[in-house]
Amino acid sequence: MSLLQKMIGAGLRPRVRGRAKGKSLQDVIVDLERARDALTPRIMAAKDTAGNREALNHFVGIERWSLSRVRVVLGAPFQLGSYRGYRLPDDATLARLQQAFADVREESIALAHELSAADADLTRTVRHNDLGELTAVEWFVYIVDHSSREIIRIRT
Repeated sequence: MSLLQKMIGAGLRPRVRGRAKGKSLQDVIVDLERARDALTPRIMAAKDTAGNREALNHFVGIERWSLSRVRVVLGAPFQLGSYRGYRLPDDATLARLQQAFADVREESIALAHELSAADADLTRTVRHNDLGELTAVEWFVYIVDHSSREIIRIRT
C-alpha cells in the first residue's frame, strides 16, 4: 500500500464509520436514492471532455468494485484487487458512462434491498483496500460519500 493510500485510509475510515453509525439498510437505501437524484442532473449535463469521461469512469469503477465487496456478505467469493478492472474501457463514450453510472447506482439500491430481504449478517466485515474492514452499511455509505464528494470533478 502506498503512502497516499495509507493517508486516504486514515482520513476516510473515521469519516465513513462515523456517517454509518446507527444507520440501517433502509437508511442507506434512502441515502443512495437521494444521492442519485442529486448527482444525476449534473452527470447528465456534463460536457463531453476527457476529464468528465475519466471522472465518470472512476465513479462507475469504484461503485462496481464496492458492490463486488458487498456481495461477499451474501456468500460471493472475496477477490483482492483494485477497482481498475471494474471500469469501462478507456474509450467509452460519455453517453455510455452516464448510463453506466445510472445502472450501477440502481444496482447498488437493488443490492441493499437484497441484503435486507436476505436478513444478511450486517456485522460481517469485508476488506476495503485502503479503509480496512467495513460492514455492508459502511460500504454503502462509502459509495454515497465517494461520488458525492467527487462530483465537483464533473464540469457542465
